[in-house]
Amino acid sequence: MSGTSRVGRIVTLAAVACALLVPASTAVAKDRVATKSGALINYVSTAKLKVSKKILVAVVCSVNCNLKTTTTIKAKGYHQTFQLSGALQAGVVGGPFFEPNGPLLKLMKAHPGAFKVVSSITATDPTTGATDAIAHTFKLKR
Repeated sequence: MSGTSRVGRIVTLAAVACALLVPASTAVAKDRVATKSGALINYVSTAKLKVSKKILVAVVCSVNCNLKTTTTIKAKGYHQTFQLSGALQAGVVGGPFFEPNGPLLKLMKAHPGAFKVVSSITATDPTTGATDAIAHTFKLKR
């Protein structure tokens, strides 16, 4: 059995939880510099995402904003899409994350190059109504 066909079969059986992370502390935001920017929202980093029990697509808003996110996990012959919405405070690092279950996590660690995470985020400033959208495709690393 080849690695790619195994990816397609196991991933379709695996469940993935997804939520919007909103940390209570702003201390994390001071250490990171935003990249892949828009006027209201920026990705903290566009580097490869590390395969772990919780995989975060880190973003930061320049003002308090409401987010609508679409995150898709792709592998050969498979894709799983999650749509979430929530609020994010100005200067606080947060964003959508997912927690792969055991079989999916093992597969991602064994074949990180077979997976990619596509992120699309729209931020809305509730006071002015201004909107901003950013998107990026992330690769995975061990």
